[in-house]
Amino acid sequence: MLKIILILIAVVVVLYACTRSPGHKPDQSFQAYFDAISQHPASHQADAKQQMQRVFADMSEGATAETIEAVYAKDLYFNDTFKIITDRDKLVEYLSETAQNADTKVEILEVIKSDDDYYVRWRMQMAFSAVGKDIESNSVGISQLRFNEHGQITFQHDFWNSSEAFYEHLPFIGRFLIKIKQRL
Repeated sequence: MLKIILILIAVVVVLYACTRSPGHKPDQSFQAYFDAISQHPASHQADAKQQMQRVFADMSEGATAETIEAVYAKDLYFNDTFKIITDRDKLVEYLSETAQNADTKVEILEVIKSDDDYYVRWRMQMAFSAVGKDIESNSVGISQLRFNEHGQITFQHDFWNSSEAFYEHLPFIGRFLIKIKQRL
């Protein structure tokens, strides 16, 4: 009897996890990216490496309201694959909270300037705890940046494998994602 109840609970949890939340839009990130590109003009000259390092080199020191407000413009687009944020005050909250919950360090490997954008290639180390499990993760990525005339970031879109670097390390969901990945 206990076995049947546990199986039913597991089925309910899996079915619930497969449903979409009412506000979920499957292509939200895709559309937001192109909307933001059109709303934030070509980049002005800036020191992309220095600006990224101020916040991300060691987030426990750099993710302060004062630093984030100096580095990021009030009107912005920020997408790190976890969240899309368009308000600097919300970005301050988000990055400050992230810094409190994870020991995150980013090393800038290369900066490339195109006609309109800067591309910053980086390596990130994260250490955090989830459901009592200590997790260490390493990943690489690229951030596409645009700057205003004051050298502040107005547009940041991160390209990196958040599944491999974060979600696959989480208890329960990680094993599920790895199994799906193995079947592809």
